[in-house]
Amino acid sequence: MTATNDQFDHYQVFDQEQGPLIENLAEIRSSCPVQHSDAHGGFWAIFGYENVGQIARDPSAFSSMGGATIPSHGFPMPLPPIESDPPRHKMYRGPMLPIFSPPAVEKLTDSMREMVTRLIDGFCTRGEADLAGELTIPFPGMTIGLIMGVPNDEIEQLKGWTRELMLDISNAPAIGEALAFFTDLYERRKAEPKDDFPSLVIGLEIDGEPISPEECLAVYAMVTFAGLETTANSSSHIFDLLSQRTDLRDELVADPTKIPTALEELLRYTSPLPASARTVSEDIDFMGEPLQAGDRVLLNWISANHDPAEFESPSEIKLDRFPNRHYVFGVGSHRCLGVHLARAQLRILVEEVLRRIPDYEVQSNEVERYIGVTRGIGRLPIKFTPTAASA
Repeated sequence: MTATNDQFDHYQVFDQEQGPLIENLAEIRSSCPVQHSDAHGGFWAIFGYENVGQIARDPSAFSSMGGATIPSHGFPMPLPPIESDPPRHKMYRGPMLPIFSPPAVEKLTDSMREMVTRLIDGFCTRGEADLAGELTIPFPGMTIGLIMGVPNDEIEQLKGWTRELMLDISNAPAIGEALAFFTDLYERRKAEPKDDFPSLVIGLEIDGEPISPEECLAVYAMVTFAGLETTANSSSHIFDLLSQRTDLRDELVADPTKIPTALEELLRYTSPLPASARTVSEDIDFMGEPLQAGDRVLLNWISANHDPAEFESPSEIKLDRFPNRHYVFGVGSHRCLGVHLARAQLRILVEEVLRRIPDYEVQSNEVERYIGVTRGIGRLPIKFTPTAASA
């Protein structure tokens, strides 16, 4: 059954607490899993697990070139590889894979754990902290600094622009400042290449031609923004949830070996990146609806991740859920480039917080949330039993 809901606006729908949001999406998914909205210039919203996966796996009929967000961001060019299609998509993504491979990520784990240790040392003796501002937001920035080969003071600038762009993807001043930063980085690496990600991108060849400066900037922007915002909010949502569900937290404190599997379920349940977009490439009938070339389509990852057709009792959190084929990192050719890095970051964060301040309590009435491309948490105040800094 399909329907038209002229009032459906995903930003308003996603701006709800977890419980009401999941209930709302369940009602929509069961009654009209494919529907049209006139919001943001008009788009089709897809809610079911099978349908979302079908579209994500079909880049020929559903292109990424039209933008990964609705409405489209304000950058003057597509952001590859996420906003590119095969075969060009593989030309961008293929050479980058070694940077984000499991062996490459493994080499970073000691450095990442040291970063988290230092950050926790900064507040563990106080007995209170802003877990977002003092840990989950700065840590991804420090990691991106390793990948991009830039110092932390430069990453601090990017974090501010990233937050502004996640709130308003057409924020012209933030886009201008970010592009100026990436232009300077490009020029520095062009003049003096290093063994780092920015230099690797400069050396890419697309269709047999050297990558253009504009394309370089777009790749820098995509990798940086994705790495900063999604990991920060994923970890914040997980810590918030574990504070509410102390039974789950106690289980992980008692047996940290459960953390990697548990993270997959906690990610499925919270789905901090709730949706992304595609553009219809050719007229097509989909679920009885005549989609036309140029139509925009919103893939509701969070709804798909709670579809009972795929997940038994999806509203329950089962730390050992198996199989758990969630779409938190996407699916198909555009599956998250940094999935191994993200998993390692989240694992280290949860391991260290539960080891060092296991009795933390989120001060729920002081949490600051925001909605944009991601379901964000800008401030996550906690209290806990003070502990000593690491040796």
